[in-house]
Amino acid sequence: MPLILRPRQQNSMSDPLYATTSAPLSANVSHFPLYLRILWGITALLIVLAFLPGTLGDRTFLLRWGALAVTLIVTVPYLYRATKHGLLWRLRNKLILTYLLIGLTPVVLFCTLVFLSAYVAAGQFAVHLASQHLQLQLDNMGTSDAGFAFSLAHRVEQGATAADLGQGRDEGRTQSTAAGGRAATTTTPKPVGQPAGATPSQVARPPGLRQRSVYLDDQEIEFRDFMGNARSPMRLSPWIKQRRGGQLKVFAEDGGVLYMAVVDRVAAGKDHMITVIGSMPVTQPLLSNVAKGLGQVTLLPGVVEDAASGSVRSNTKQQRLAGGVRPTSVNLLDYQVVFRSRLPVLNWEGGEIRPVPLVVTSRPSVLFQQLFGAGLTNSITDAVRFSFIAVCIIFALLEIFAFYVAMRLTRSMTSSVEDLYAATLSIDSGDLSHRIHVQQDDQLADLGRSFNRMAWSLGRLIEEQKEKERMQSELSIAHEVQANLFPHSLSGIPSLQLHGLSRPARTVSGDYYDFLIFHDDPDQPRKVTGMGLALGDISGKGISAALLMSTLHAAVRAYRFASEELFAEEARSVTHQLSLECGELFESPARILALLNRHLYRSTQPEKYATLFLSHYDDRSGRLTYSNAGQLPPFVMKPDGSVRALDKGGTVVGLMDGMRYDQETVQLESGDLLIAYSDGVTEPENDFGEFGEDRLLDVVRANRDQPLEVISTEVMAALDAWIGGAEQPDDITLVLARKV
Repeated sequence: MPLILRPRQQNSMSDPLYATTSAPLSANVSHFPLYLRILWGITALLIVLAFLPGTLGDRTFLLRWGALAVTLIVTVPYLYRATKHGLLWRLRNKLILTYLLIGLTPVVLFCTLVFLSAYVAAGQFAVHLASQHLQLQLDNMGTSDAGFAFSLAHRVEQGATAADLGQGRDEGRTQSTAAGGRAATTTTPKPVGQPAGATPSQVARPPGLRQRSVYLDDQEIEFRDFMGNARSPMRLSPWIKQRRGGQLKVFAEDGGVLYMAVVDRVAAGKDHMITVIGSMPVTQPLLSNVAKGLGQVTLLPGVVEDAASGSVRSNTKQQRLAGGVRPTSVNLLDYQVVFRSRLPVLNWEGGEIRPVPLVVTSRPSVLFQQLFGAGLTNSITDAVRFSFIAVCIIFALLEIFAFYVAMRLTRSMTSSVEDLYAATLSIDSGDLSHRIHVQQDDQLADLGRSFNRMAWSLGRLIEEQKEKERMQSELSIAHEVQANLFPHSLSGIPSLQLHGLSRPARTVSGDYYDFLIFHDDPDQPRKVTGMGLALGDISGKGISAALLMSTLHAAVRAYRFASEELFAEEARSVTHQLSLECGELFESPARILALLNRHLYRSTQPEKYATLFLSHYDDRSGRLTYSNAGQLPPFVMKPDGSVRALDKGGTVVGLMDGMRYDQETVQLESGDLLIAYSDGVTEPENDFGEFGEDRLLDVVRANRDQPLEVISTEVMAALDAWIGGAEQPDDITLVLARKV
């Protein structure tokens, strides 16, 4: 079928041919639809009204969040479609997004992992330093209390009683301030304003002082001028009595107050046990000393976490203790590190340990100074910091360079794709002269060159198609002209029935058949005297064979009309004998073949020739005179089914000059059937061989009593069944004549 180019302006998005080549939808999604703009306007109005004081603001406070959620739910799918069909319609944007996902995502994940690791490491380091500082304060307190306990045990071994120890308390009483870490041996005066009748345990001591309680054989020793309150100094708990000896240094919670507590149990001889309980409240000055050079340390003693059950207990007496100040950043990368840990705290009454939240706030610069400041000089520290920054800059430059190279490669690929897309649009619009300007030398460039070759081939194909259509039109005209050459009216012979059929293998045929009717007077035809039958096959197929067939047809007709004219002319001339000779010209097929052979030999190419069966039937006598020039012999089938081949004649016409042909006369009886055919009837092949003359005769013999048209139809049906789905190999011509 002919190739048709559809103009671009006639394309429709509903046409499935162009359904996958639509333009980007960015023009359709460049503006929000009306319903989205209305929805966003209502949401913005509710957000503004929520800030107004009064009832209106209170009612719209929660409503705005619902409207914002609905707006986002409706907008996100629209933005996704807009991004997919607008931004991501171009191949370049897709490649850039692919590079960002493949190239930058691992970098981002790696940097995130490094940041999280550094954050966790810095937080752990900060918590470790804070815990060490707290433990150092506790160790210092334990060292002092251990010496005091051993001195009391020594006095007991020397025979001192509890009263002696209480009376000598002012001689060795040691007080130290927790803030400065200093210890001073002083005599503690009676505080001013002590109420009359108050016991020493009911008098509050100044905060931040180390306090002790002493027990001999689990009995408290009342020291002179003792000062304290109900919880300080800390009393002997039942779980302490179960300890045999040694020192215990813990953070303890008693009555909602957090203490540093040291318990020393020292054997005084074989029969006595000295117990010294030292305690000091954890205060802001203490935490400030701990947080020095670190940042800020915060304890939440009012929030006690149960490690076993996971429950949290809140105590309103002391919610938060903080010491130190949050350090300021020295640069943009000096981020704040806030890390949380747990400080094991002993419940003084029950003896169980529960975690208390410990929060340390610091910065990498401070931790870096703590980590390297003690062992390295400032120059080495600066060199390490500079090296780390230099490596980060190098990595960033490598990433930028990789992104630049990726963009260049992306541009080179997408430019070729865009050129191809523009070229396809030009070809689609009918501009087959469009060519892609190729500058590179890679696979995409070869693709552009291949497209140029395809466009050139397509243009040539269209030109050939046009030429083919022109030739097809001319062949159609030739077919119509050739159809007019075959006889249309087969009536007029009283004693003979005629039927002819020719089916070309292509548009035009190289086979030839003709019926020529003879009258007694060519000027005034009154009575049919005879009939001339011609059947031929031109060498080859197609237009050249059809042209030669037309030449043969014209020559046979010319000789027929010439003989008829000569017969009429001579009939009016002098001698009747000469008229008979001229009238018998066409009645002698051998003489006509000789003339045709000379004519074709001298007027056609050497390789062109034709086979021709030529005969003359005399209606009065029923005699058939024929001569066969290389044509497959026709058959005369008798009523009893016997056949006779008409093979008298000579070689083909047009191949050699000066040829002579023989002829023979056959008497046709009533019921005799003449079967003339071309090689296209008997030579078609399939897996069983050729169709052959025997199958032709069997089909005719089976239907010999039927009309000639029926016989012809049965023969063609059998022949088509033999050929099957294959192409018809040659022109098919079949001529039937029956003697009435």
